[in-house]
Amino acid sequence: MKCLIVEDDFAARRLMKRYLSSYGDCDIAVDGNEAVEAFRQATDEKEPYELICLDIMMPNMDGREALKLIRQIENE
Repeated sequence: MKCLIVEDDFAARRLMKRYLSSYGDCDIAVDGNEAVEAFRQATDEKEPYELICLDIMMPNMDGREALKLIRQIENE
């Protein structure tokens, strides 16, 4: 399983990666902008994420905005 962890808190990112890495490959993004870019790149490479753990409150672009853009990319 390929998953994307989107979390601005270092300790939370590390903990989530520790738990999820036994299920597959984990990529990390620290804000919504990085999440959208990672999602777009994975989709373009025909290796989409099967799980995205998305924090809601983040700097630059919050999780809700990122989710809207991710859904738009899925629909394209």
